[in-house]
Amino acid sequence: MTASPPDSLELRPICTPLATTPAGLPDVPGGWTEREWTVEGRVFRFVLPASPDAFLDDAEVHAAFDRDEYMPYWAYLWPASLKMVATILRTHWKPGTEVLELGAGIGLVGLAGLAQGLRVTISDYEPKAVDLAIFNAKRAGYTQAFGLVLDWRNPPTRQFEWIWGCELLYEDRNHEPILELTAKMLAPGGTAWFVDGGRAKAERFCNLLPQKGFDYAIFDEDLQPLSKPRVGKYQLIEVRRPSSVATGEESIR
Repeated sequence: MTASPPDSLELRPICTPLATTPAGLPDVPGGWTEREWTVEGRVFRFVLPASPDAFLDDAEVHAAFDRDEYMPYWAYLWPASLKMVATILRTHWKPGTEVLELGAGIGLVGLAGLAQGLRVTISDYEPKAVDLAIFNAKRAGYTQAFGLVLDWRNPPTRQFEWIWGCELLYEDRNHEPILELTAKMLAPGGTAWFVDGGRAKAERFCNLLPQKGFDYAIFDEDLQPLSKPRVGKYQLIEVRRPSSVATGEESIR
């Protein structure tokens, strides 16, 4: 039996680029393609970069890396996002619940929230990612989506009932800004879900949570509790403020 690849490895299918750039999107290295995923019986159709690796040779990306160690991770599809989508679709939500998605990438997780009737603000550091996510949301007929170009180091003064983040824990330097943002933008009684594909960095992130005044629990893809972070396999880190009353949806604990 062949072992399944780690959940932390990006998916790299060979995709044929579209003949022309879709109206409303910019030209990108390698062009755009269209793909379809079915999760929990629901079909998601997406436009996304056809060749994310092509960004690595782009002069604009090189300049951004020199300024801020920027990498175009937004252009890849990460397997943990598909499992997070399944969790979102299996969860009962209060209609109209306000959600902030961090590091949205192509926007698949945010689209799952919109499909559940939530009001989702889709954010990313990369403006192209925000434009793409909103493009895909509108293309699917969802009007309750909002876009936000967001630097975690400089969060706005606004709060949400829920914060979602998928595959954000890959570098230590991101942990403190994410937690400071969560402390500022998570409403009293709110909940944050940070989904991780099993990166070794997740343990450091979890160790920081009590220091920042948060309670947390860890779950696998079947929502079974985990005693500690694991490597190479999906995990959902649920973050809450101590002694808070949940809004929008009860804890999965």
